[in-house]
Amino acid sequence: MRSIQTKRIAALSAVVVAGSMALAGCGSNNGDGGAAADGKTHITINTFNNFGYAASTDTAPGADLYQKYMDANPDIVIDVTVSAQSGDARTAFTTALGTGSGAYDIQATEIDWMPELMANADKLVDLSDVIPSDRYQDWKSASATTADGKLIGAGTDIGPEGICYRADLFEAAGLPSDRESVATLLKGDWSHYFEVGQQFMAAGTGAYWFDSFAGIWQGMVNQMTEAYISEADESIIATDNADVKAAYDLLSAQTAQSAGLQQWGEDWSAGMKSATGFATMLCPAWIINNVKGGAGEDFVGWDIADVFPSGYDDSTGGGNWGGSYLVVPEQSKVKEEAKKLVEWLTAPEQQVAVFTSASNYPSAVEAQADSAVTGKTDAFLNNAPVGEIFGNRAEAVTVVPFKGGAYFDINDALVTNLNTIDVDKTADAATAWDAWVTEVGNL
Repeated sequence: MRSIQTKRIAALSAVVVAGSMALAGCGSNNGDGGAAADGKTHITINTFNNFGYAASTDTAPGADLYQKYMDANPDIVIDVTVSAQSGDARTAFTTALGTGSGAYDIQATEIDWMPELMANADKLVDLSDVIPSDRYQDWKSASATTADGKLIGAGTDIGPEGICYRADLFEAAGLPSDRESVATLLKGDWSHYFEVGQQFMAAGTGAYWFDSFAGIWQGMVNQMTEAYISEADESIIATDNADVKAAYDLLSAQTAQSAGLQQWGEDWSAGMKSATGFATMLCPAWIINNVKGGAGEDFVGWDIADVFPSGYDDSTGGGNWGGSYLVVPEQSKVKEEAKKLVEWLTAPEQQVAVFTSASNYPSAVEAQADSAVTGKTDAFLNNAPVGEIFGNRAEAVTVVPFKGGAYFDINDALVTNLNTIDVDKTADAATAWDAWVTEVGNL
């Protein structure tokens, strides 16, 4: 996402969204929410890429929720800033928490930030009085709830994963291409996924089996209950974890199958429509926007299979990558108004609107059961029943990883070193692993 934290839509789209929302009011965009010269209450919010809350543009689908809220609350102005990368947003937000000033009234956060934010729960507003305790899936709420019951984050989406694939490239390789047959073909563990990849590569289509090590690693590591940090005492176990090493060794041996593209870069996007691009990619709901943006809405070939590799602490073939929260810092001058907006944006009705317009799959249980969600199809994905598929993929998630405060930095370092093998081609697997071990030791 960004390296690994950027997601959903191109940076240019983010700038367009930010600019369009700035027209809604003239308040400050960074930490100065409150009464302004226009006599209205300004609420500042920072997101990254496409949360689906703004109006749709040619490149950024959305539900126009900001305007809907302001129409219903004419005394409120929502001032929106959209960071091009979530890593930029994280750096700015953690700095603001540390200094005690400069935070937005509402901050969007990645799920991988939450352990770090939990350690700073005293600096974040408790949302448990406005967010019903049964609104989200249990694991979604648990990831943002402190030991004493404080809810620091309101869930937006989750990222249940299927496998997106190029039916045209499958046909060229002599593989079955309808989604039911592809699901059967790919059912199995990670070794089986790469075995099918060998079959594809042997056909000599000129394309690669998958896009990048970075994306595949997210699928692997999110199936491990304790990948980097022990839940018992929060000690770092990353470099001694046999599952981590086994997954690393399996993935790093697949250089021939990888297109070696930097995720979220221009070449990665171009690879989604190229005849010499890649045939499969791990597909959480939110990434469909990236696929559409890269290939173009009129491209014919992409489909999605209701399947995911099993492995490590998961035996059912389930995986979740990503999903976000909205938090309100204590330093906000408009905490009560911000809490009301957070509650509204993450309510089931709004989560349904976001999924149907922008593909971000709901974390709210009621929204997941809504007929507009369960019945959604996607013309770009060969009219795939994406509501049904992602519902099945969400039910298949059996592992909720324990992450701990250092998770983000450890995982980011590992992906960076995987990229030296896959993208930069400046290191072999052993050298990259040793570099990561050293970096983890220095944390």
